[in-house]
Amino acid sequence: MKRRMTPLGIVLGLIVLAASSATAAEDARTILDKAIKAHGGEAKLSKLKTMTAKAKGKGPIHFGGEVAFTLETSWQWPDRLKNAVTLTIVRPTTFIETICGDEGWCSYDGKAGPLDGAKQDELRAQAHVHRLQLLTPLLQDNLYELSVLDEIRINDRPAVGVCVACAGERDVKLYFDAETNLLAKIERRTLNETGLKEVVQEDLFSNYREIDGVPTATKLLRRRDGKKTLELTFTDVRYPDQLDAAEFADPHPYVRRRDVIYGRKAGATLTMDVFTPKKGAKGIAVVYPVSGGWITKQTMIDMPLLSFFIDEPVKRGYTLFAVCPGSQPTFTIPDAVADVNLAVRYIRYHAREFAIDPRRIGVLGASSGGQLALMLGVAGNEGDPRSNDAVERTSSRVQAVSCFFPSTDFLNFGAKGKFVFAEDSGAADFRAALDLREFDKRTKRLERISDQEKFEELCRRVSPVTHVSPAAAPTLLIHGDADKIVPLQQSEVMIAKLKEAGVPAELVVKKGMGHGWNSMDRDMSKLLDWFDKYLKN
Repeated sequence: MKRRMTPLGIVLGLIVLAASSATAAEDARTILDKAIKAHGGEAKLSKLKTMTAKAKGKGPIHFGGEVAFTLETSWQWPDRLKNAVTLTIVRPTTFIETICGDEGWCSYDGKAGPLDGAKQDELRAQAHVHRLQLLTPLLQDNLYELSVLDEIRINDRPAVGVCVACAGERDVKLYFDAETNLLAKIERRTLNETGLKEVVQEDLFSNYREIDGVPTATKLLRRRDGKKTLELTFTDVRYPDQLDAAEFADPHPYVRRRDVIYGRKAGATLTMDVFTPKKGAKGIAVVYPVSGGWITKQTMIDMPLLSFFIDEPVKRGYTLFAVCPGSQPTFTIPDAVADVNLAVRYIRYHAREFAIDPRRIGVLGASSGGQLALMLGVAGNEGDPRSNDAVERTSSRVQAVSCFFPSTDFLNFGAKGKFVFAEDSGAADFRAALDLREFDKRTKRLERISDQEKFEELCRRVSPVTHVSPAAAPTLLIHGDADKIVPLQQSEVMIAKLKEAGVPAELVVKKGMGHGWNSMDRDMSKLLDWFDKYLKN
């Protein structure tokens, strides 16, 4: 027979649970109070807002064995962190990764680049752990939820622990030697080196010595899922009063404005990132449609393999606009064409704000981004004079186009009469980009366009080759003759049509190259030379 709990029993049970929870929190505070005293005391720890350290270490490498390296790290409260690692495999190489609030960047032997999302999240987590290691915030801030961990043994010595939970962060477990009360281990979950698998990371601390009145560990052993991944011996640890702001300065040659809203549609915003040269700006705008397979993701702007689309134009003194149009499968190619036109209108209307000349706008792209670039070059227009929106009344014409391997004729793709997304086409995987539908007043649904003549007309409408006229912008295309996704024929017919109309146009054919190649960053100079020629005063 089941026993029913009386209301009094429920109340008593809640009181017991509350008391148990309070006791656990009190026990966590007791552990932390002892740890704070052991690490120099509250007065000392509360003043620590920065840290710099140098270390020597070794760790495994992917193809076997271990490699020695040096580490220089700097941290400043609350969220600035810089790690510089120098190692020698073939030659000495230095990697630097930095975060400063929401911004992050890296450099490889002095060459600045973007910091991918996984690395940026890990650096944020490391900065969070640095804050926790000060210990005093755990008892002063209500951001943290504390709980007591079961006692364990570390290096055959008893250790007590506190689990720290914080909104937006993974839980962190802090273990302290039960006798000395010094930090012995930090345990947390993180991603492995490839960023694809979550692992348990343990950092074990030893060889404490006093630095500026603060007992500080000078040795660290790291394990991931129980396997040793690195050992560090700290040779120089300091707690300066402040750090030079240049320590965390962005090494890129530009100032970046993220998520500038250039329009709205379907309840969503359309954004672009603006990269303005720190020095030597020429007042020339280069629009870069961020698109591959007519897919756009904000993260594509920061992809290391595509960084030259931003870095190289900025080095020339151009202000670069990385424009994110609507992405398939939610939006189709006609949507994306309308979006990049709107972006150019917005940029030209706000030319004074961006410090650019509205008469000197070029557009740069690759693949589907190249098709969007060409549509601006041949079909940009003067705007809608009847619109109530000043931006919509502004011209979307551009003065020069240069791009890699664009699609130009969707109904004659590689051969006369062949549809771009035919079953045997290299571009077939992207067919959702032309899944054209329209609202049916009778069914009240979006219905796929079944009328072949109407569908083909819409395909021609977004094919750059059908819009060529003497008013088209001077155009340079670079295309590999071994491209299996977008045939070289697409660039050949486009250039021939432009020349026939009397428009300056050139095609550079890359022998044996496919849909992208390793030296594209060097070929970028040809595209930018084209802008230098046609966007000069």
